[in-house]
Amino acid sequence: MKSLTPFANDTESQNIGGLTFENGSDKIVVSGDLEITKDQAGLKRAKALQTLVNKIVKALQAEKDLPEEIEETTEPTQEVPNPFETGS
Repeated sequence: MKSLTPFANDTESQNIGGLTFENGSDKIVVSGDLEITKDQAGLKRAKALQTLVNKIVKALQAEKDLPEEIEETTEPTQEVPNPFETGS
């Protein structure tokens, strides 16, 4: 399983079960669902999750001037014509 390097770039992602971790230089987005079943497969998924979360925590703790909270920067939305509307 390919493991991402937390906050190293904006291109890596890692899947654990149904969870997707999308890497970013200023945040990591986690989406999806993860079932940790009471079997060997569940143990494997739980350990993979633990390993990745530990890497994320270690990367955050290594930052010298970690801000209290980052401001979300979103690009302004641009309205485009609806291709399904007919101009009358």
